[in-house]
Amino acid sequence: MNVTLLVLIFSVVAMMVTCDLQLSERGAGPGCPLGQRLAFDINTTLEESKRLNNEYFDCLNPEPGMPCFYYSHVFLPFFVTEDTVIGENDRFLDSYTFKVVGGGRTTGSVRNYSEEEVLKFNSLSDSESSQQTLVWTYDDVPESVLLTKEGFIVMSGASNRVRWLCQRNSPCGDLTPVNLLDPDFFFVIEVSNKETARNPFCEHTLRFELHVHGFPLDPVRGLFFMQMTMTVIQTILLCYIGHTCWRLRQKTVYIKKRDGLDEQEGSKQFKAGDAMVKVGSTLRSCFLQLYCIIYRIVQNPMLDHFIMLVVLFDTSTLMAQTFQGVTVRTGWCLSAVDSCLLVFYVTEAVFKILVQGRTYFRNPWNDLDFFIVFMSLLEFTLSLVQSAGGFGSRHASTLFRVLKTLKGARVFRALRLLKAIRFFKGLQAILLTCLESFRSMSSIIVLMFLFLFIFTVIFREMFNESDPEHFGNIFRTIFTLFQILTLDDWSLIYMTSRDNGAPHIIYFLSLYILVELFTFLNLFIAVLVDNFQLSIRKRKLCKSQKSPDVKEGETQSSEKAVEDLEMSQAEIEEELHKEALRHASSGSKHSKRKIELICRHLQLLAAMDQHMQKYRSQACLLDNLVETFFTDRDEVTRSDVVE
Repeated sequence: MNVTLLVLIFSVVAMMVTCDLQLSERGAGPGCPLGQRLAFDINTTLEESKRLNNEYFDCLNPEPGMPCFYYSHVFLPFFVTEDTVIGENDRFLDSYTFKVVGGGRTTGSVRNYSEEEVLKFNSLSDSESSQQTLVWTYDDVPESVLLTKEGFIVMSGASNRVRWLCQRNSPCGDLTPVNLLDPDFFFVIEVSNKETARNPFCEHTLRFELHVHGFPLDPVRGLFFMQMTMTVIQTILLCYIGHTCWRLRQKTVYIKKRDGLDEQEGSKQFKAGDAMVKVGSTLRSCFLQLYCIIYRIVQNPMLDHFIMLVVLFDTSTLMAQTFQGVTVRTGWCLSAVDSCLLVFYVTEAVFKILVQGRTYFRNPWNDLDFFIVFMSLLEFTLSLVQSAGGFGSRHASTLFRVLKTLKGARVFRALRLLKAIRFFKGLQAILLTCLESFRSMSSIIVLMFLFLFIFTVIFREMFNESDPEHFGNIFRTIFTLFQILTLDDWSLIYMTSRDNGAPHIIYFLSLYILVELFTFLNLFIAVLVDNFQLSIRKRKLCKSQKSPDVKEGETQSSEKAVEDLEMSQAEIEEELHKEALRHASSGSKHSKRKIELICRHLQLLAAMDQHMQKYRSQACLLDNLVETFFTDRDEVTRSDVVE
C-alpha cells in the first residue's frame, strides 16, 4: 500500500514537471495556471488592420501561415491567452514589451540578434529622447512613454498601434529591391510581460515572425540618385564646354596664321606683359565663355523640348502612382525616378536664373516653375531630415508631428503638370483670358452673392418649419441654394415642402432659378465668351501687323547678351591684329606714313564689307515683308469667304 502511494506521488510530480517544461517552451511562466499560454491572434489583427487603414495589401508572394502587412500601414497587434485545458481564449490586456529580436531579407536568412543589437534597435536609453526606436514607433506619439529599466517601451492592449520607421542604422533601413518590386523584410517579434506583469507569478513570453513588404526609398539613397544624375549632367556639360573651347581654339589659331603671327611670337608678346593681368584676363575670358555657353543652352529650343519630354514622363509616373497596386509594388523605383527628374527641374531653374538674373522672376510662368521646384525640394528636404533623426531631444515629439503634417507638401508634385502650359501658346492664351475675365466678372459675382444672401433670408424665415432638414439654419439654407443653383434635386425639395403644407415654395424656387441661374450665371458665361472673342481678335490683329522688322528687333534683343559676351573675344582679336601690324612694320622697309595709309585702307575695306552685309540683310527683310503681306492678305480673304 505504501509502495503504491509512493509511486502515485512520484507520477504526479513527474507530470507537473513535464507540464511546467511544456508551458515554459510555449511561453508561459511557472506561476501561470495549468495549460495557459500567450498567442498571437492573426485573424483579429488582420481584421482590425483593415478597419484602421481602410485597406489591406497582401504580399505578392506570401509565406504560408505567416501574416503579411504593408510598411506604410499602421500595425495593430492583438494577443490572447489560450487555455489548452478548457479550450477558451481571452484577450490579453496586460502591459508588455514589444521588441524586434531578429530578422532577415528572406526566410532562410533570418537570424536572431544579440543582446546588444536588441538593446540598440528597441531601447530608449533616455526618457527625453525622440520617443522612437530605430525600427518602430507609436502611431500617435504620446506625451509620456513608460520604459523598463533597460529602456524598452512598455505597451498595453489599449495603446499598441505600431508604425514602422526602419531608420538608416536599423537592420531594415535602406533596403534595395531585388527586382522592380519593392523590398520586403521578415521580422522576429518578441512580446513579454516579465518586467511589466501585474501578477509576478505568471509571466508570458511569445515569439513570432512577421512579413512586412513595400519598403520605401530611403531619402539618403534618393540623394545618391540625385548626385548621380547631377554627375551625368555635369559630364555632358563639360563635354559640350570642351568641344566649344576646342572650336574657339581652332578659330584663334586660324586668325593668328591669317595675320602672320605664329604661336611662339604670340606667346613672347604675352610673356612680356604683366603676369597678373594675364591671369585676370584669362579667368575673365573663361568665365565669359562659360556664361556664353550657358546662355546658348538656355536659348536653344532643344532645351524646352527636352524639358517637355521630362514633364510628360513625370506626368506618366504620377499617373501610375494613383493606382494603389502600382504604388504598393513599385513605389521604390518610382521614387528613385522622381528624385532623378527633380535634378533636371532644378538645373533648368538655376541655368535660367544665372542667365536672366532678376528678369527671370518677372515672367509669371517662370514664377510658377520656381514655386513648383521649391515645393518639390521642400518635400525632399523634409523626408531627408526626418530620416536623419537629428532632432533635439526635448522637442523631438513636436518636430515629429510637424514633419508628419508637412509631409502633405508632396501633393504639390502634381503641380509639375502645369509646367506643360509653358510650352503651349494656346493653353497660355486660354489661361490668361480666364484670369483677365475675372476682373470684369467681379461685379457679377458680387451681385450673385448678394441675391444669394437675400434668398437665404427669405427661405430661412418662410420654410424652416416645413423643411427643417434643408432650411433649418442659415448654413443649411446656403448649402441648399447652392444645390438648387445646379438644378440638383430641386423637385425633391419642392415635394418635401409641399407635403408639409407649403406648396407656395414653387414660386420662390422659380424666381430664384430665374434670377441666379438664367440671368447671372448666363451673364457670367457671356462675359467669358466675349473675352475669348476679344483675345482671338487681338491675336489675329497682332499677327497681321507684326512685320519682319519687329521680328528682327526681337532677335537682336535676344542676341544682345551674346554680342556683349563676344565683345571680349573681338577685343582680343583686335589686339592680335595690332600686334601683327607692329610686327610687320618692325621688319618692313615702308615708312610710318605709308603703313598708316595701308591700315586706313584696310579699315575702309572692312567697313565696306560691313555695309554690304547690311544691304543684303535689308534686301532679305524687304523680301520677307512683301511675302508676309501677301500671305496675310490671302489668309484674311479666306477667313472672310468662310464667314
